[in-house]
Amino acid sequence: MSNPIILFLFFIVFTIFSIDSAHSSSSSACPIDLSYVETYPWNTSSCHYPNDKSCSQTLISLIGLGLSQYLKETSMFQLPNASAASSCWSEFQARLAALSISPSLVPLCFYNSTQFVANSSSCAGIFTTKDWTEKVGPESQIDIACSNLSGSLIQCGSCVDAGKKVTSQLVSLAPNNSAKCWYFSILYAAGVINDPKDANTAACILGLPLIRSRTNQSSSQLNVARGLAYLHYGLKPAIYHRDIKPTNILLDSDLNARVADFGLAKQSLEGQSHLTTRVAGTHGYLAPEYLAPEYALYGQLTEKSDVYSFGIVMLEIMSGRKVLDTSNSSSFLLITDWAWMLVKTGKVEEIFDEFIRKEGPKGIMERFVQVGILCAHVMVAFRPTIADALKMLEGDIDIPILPDRPLPLSHESFRSSLCNNVSTSEISESRSTFTT
Repeated sequence: MSNPIILFLFFIVFTIFSIDSAHSSSSSACPIDLSYVETYPWNTSSCHYPNDKSCSQTLISLIGLGLSQYLKETSMFQLPNASAASSCWSEFQARLAALSISPSLVPLCFYNSTQFVANSSSCAGIFTTKDWTEKVGPESQIDIACSNLSGSLIQCGSCVDAGKKVTSQLVSLAPNNSAKCWYFSILYAAGVINDPKDANTAACILGLPLIRSRTNQSSSQLNVARGLAYLHYGLKPAIYHRDIKPTNILLDSDLNARVADFGLAKQSLEGQSHLTTRVAGTHGYLAPEYLAPEYALYGQLTEKSDVYSFGIVMLEIMSGRKVLDTSNSSSFLLITDWAWMLVKTGKVEEIFDEFIRKEGPKGIMERFVQVGILCAHVMVAFRPTIADALKMLEGDIDIPILPDRPLPLSHESFRSSLCNNVSTSEISESRSTFTT
C-alpha cells in the first residue's frame, strides 16, 4: 500500500519540478527567432570596418526587424523580462559572430539589453497593440500612409511623415520619451501594418541597408549616369548637382535609381564653362585631400566635379568599400588610391564586392571599375564627360589607358599641406529612418 503512495508522491514532485524547469527555461530563452540575422539579405559591409559609425545604425535596424516580427506575432512591443532580453542579446552577438562580425560591436551600439524590456514608462504606458489603439485610435495617419508599401519614394516619405505625426501625438502624452515613442511608431508600421521581412518595409521603415544583385548595381550606375547627363546636357542652362553620393541616389517603385536631393545644386550661366562658387559637398566626394582640386581649392565648379563624385560612387558600389578608410590597418585613405593600386598590380578581382564576385561576367565588372577610376582621377583633364562615361559603361566606346595617379592622398606630404583646407567644406550628413 505504501509503494503506490510513494510512487504517486514521486510522480507529483517530478511533475511540479518538470513544469517549473520548463517555465524557467522558457522564460530565459529568447522569444525572437533571430535566425534571420544569418539568412536575411542585409548589407554587412559597414560592420566589417571597426571605425564605421554607420554599423551601429545598421545593427539597430537589424534588431528592429526581429522586434517588429515579435510584435506581429505577440502584439507585444517589447520583451517580457530582463532574462529574455539578455538571452536575445547573447544570441544576437552569436549570430553576428557567425557572419565574422565582432560581437563587441553590440554593446557599443546599444545601451544594454534592458532597453528592450517592457516598461510602463517606455511610451505613454503602451505595452501591446491594444494599448496603442487606445492611445492613437483604430485607424491613424500611420495606418493609412504606411499600408501596402510598394517601394515608391513618395509613399515612403509619406509613411515617415505620418510616423512623425503619430509620434508627436504620443509625446504629448509622454513628454520625456520621444525617442521610445518614435521607436514604437516604427515597430508598429513595420510589424503590424506591413510584413517586417518585406524588402520595401526593411528599407523604408526600418532603414536597413540591403544587398542588391550585380544586375541591379550595374543598372543603378547607368541610371545615375543618364540622370547626370540629362542635368549637364539635357537642360539649358545646365545644372551641376554638387553632392552626388550613395545617400542621394534613391530607388523608385521599379527599383530604378534616381538622383535626389538638389539642395546644393547650381545652375550654370549660358556660355560659361564653369562657375565660381563657395565650396560645398561631402567629405570623401569633395575637398582638397579628397580630390576635385579645381573646385575645392579655387571654387571653380564644372561638370567634371559631378563626374568625379560619380566615379567615387561607382567604386563604392562595385567594391562594397567606404570612400574613406581611416583604420590604422589600411595603407590607403581614399578608395580611388586603393582601387588604382589593385588594378595596376593586376588584382582587379580583389576590388569586387564578395557578394557579386562570382556573379560575373568579369569583363563588365572590370569595365565599371576602370570607368570609376577614370571619372575620379585627380586631374580634371583626364576625367571623361558624363556622356562619354555612359558610353564607356555601355560598351559603345573603348576605355582609354588609365593614366598614372600622383602619390596616394594618405601620403604624409598631402596630409600636412592640405589639412588646413578641410574646415572650408560644408559637411552633408546622411540620416537614417530607424533610430532609438
